[in-house]
Amino acid sequence: MGHLKDVGMTYFQHMRHAIYVSILLLTAAACCLIHSVVPFVFKKTASTIITHLSDNVISRQIQRK
Repeated sequence: MGHLKDVGMTYFQHMRHAIYVSILLLTAAACCLIHSVVPFVFKKTASTIITHLSDNVISRQIQRK
């Protein structure tokens, strides 16, 4: 369980965070798919979600240092 130690989380914290990220990625993918068919909806939703996830990962990395 070296990865859990590396990221500074317990098993359940890591699981909860991974599920959260998965749900957001699935949401972004669904928005992209819908946007491909109906271009005037979800124009920025996927990129906003991805930016949020990126900021979240970067802030977690900074906190661990």
